[in-house]
Amino acid sequence: MAEVLKFDDLDSLLLLKNGNYLYKVPFRDCLACLKVYYGDRSWWQYVSKSVGNILVCNQTSFMPKGRLKTEREVLRIWREAGFRVFGLYEDVVVENLPEGGYMLFEFVDRPKFVDYFADKSVPLPERLAMWERFLPVWHRRHALAIERREPRLIHENGDLKHVMIMEDGEFLFFDFEMVFRSKRRVKEFVAREILAFLKSLGKTVGWEEWPVFLKSTARHYPDRSLLEYTHAFAFRNPNPILRLARTIDRKYRKGGRKPFSKYNAARRLLGELDSQ
Repeated sequence: MAEVLKFDDLDSLLLLKNGNYLYKVPFRDCLACLKVYYGDRSWWQYVSKSVGNILVCNQTSFMPKGRLKTEREVLRIWREAGFRVFGLYEDVVVENLPEGGYMLFEFVDRPKFVDYFADKSVPLPERLAMWERFLPVWHRRHALAIERREPRLIHENGDLKHVMIMEDGEFLFFDFEMVFRSKRRVKEFVAREILAFLKSLGKTVGWEEWPVFLKSTARHYPDRSLLEYTHAFAFRNPNPILRLARTIDRKYRKGGRKPFSKYNAARRLLGELDSQ
């Protein structure tokens, strides 16, 4: 039988509000993370976002129960593929919460990539060594996704905020509420994730150190052709509609012209590859 949990003052346990509600709750003589997928958005916002995700972005539903279902499936797929993700407590019921609208995760308090790589008290060679240790793990997942034609192995919200450094040296990945759906476009989604991580890395380490990390990526990421493909993804997409959309994005939208945009990441990465 499921274990029933009741929290008289859940608001006092709020850990983070980011569209969902995350609570740090006492559980079995330790702590757990309660994630409630019903956030502060209206039903119209959920529906309109879901329509955009499905019809335009080739992503899964934004509806609360849909995001929960997706995250549970992705956690299983990543875990079975050998990647570290949060553990789940599935034999629990929390009173006064909507059925099918929450999950209870293990609570992990470890440094995130975004904090570690931003910490200038850690010498640059040490941070570079950490990044170079991450690259083959990152590539193994990309290669598996392409081999299996499995878009759920791509981190749709991949950036330095969603990787933790564990005590045993492994990397823990999280935040899998939405994923891409097309099995034909997996390589494209890999390129998107690579650029998302690189631009997040640039924002984190700063303009002076970013070239050092890009050079390291060009040298140590195991598949040069995938890195080269990021430039084609950004500038020469075979789909004329997407190619036009990205041209407009980089020329006219403020985000597309930022120093740490995906376009600048693709240009600079290709420059590092060409210089080797």
